[in-house]
Amino acid sequence: MQITIEMIETKEFKTKPRGYDPQEVDEFLDAICDEMVRQLDQIAALQQQLAAAKAARPVVEAPTQQVKPIVAAPVKPVPDADFREILEMAQKVKNETIAAAEAKAEEILAKAKEEAAAKLDNLDVEKESLTNQVAALKAAASDYRTKFEALLQAQQEAIEKASDLF
Repeated sequence: MQITIEMIETKEFKTKPRGYDPQEVDEFLDAICDEMVRQLDQIAALQQQLAAAKAARPVVEAPTQQVKPIVAAPVKPVPDADFREILEMAQKVKNETIAAAEAKAEEILAKAKEEAAAKLDNLDVEKESLTNQVAALKAAASDYRTKFEALLQAQQEAIEKASDLF
């Protein structure tokens, strides 16, 4: 039989001479209800944390750098030989710039992948910790429920024995 907070709150016991103090029984049942509410709230909060941890994924954004525009100097007439030399130098600078940019991009990407992997590892550890906590809470709740049911059964037996006396 699954016992709910409402069942505890609405339970009425028969009163007999020399029976239990109804006020003391009510106070005890209220304390049990309060504890059950606290544990249910804690379980719900842990489940929300676990869901949030599962939903959170690190977002890796590429760093943004502003590129300064190149201001060209006024162009003067250049002889053909010098023009070829200038084109070759421009091609060389272009190739070097592209190679440097690719190397920098690979470096940034590698760093971002390392950070993402580290964050995922941390999330996995946190997920495992939360899973263990939830399992421990479920076990504690089950143990609490078993003890509570045994207590109620013992109380009911005591009441039945007491009613046999009269």
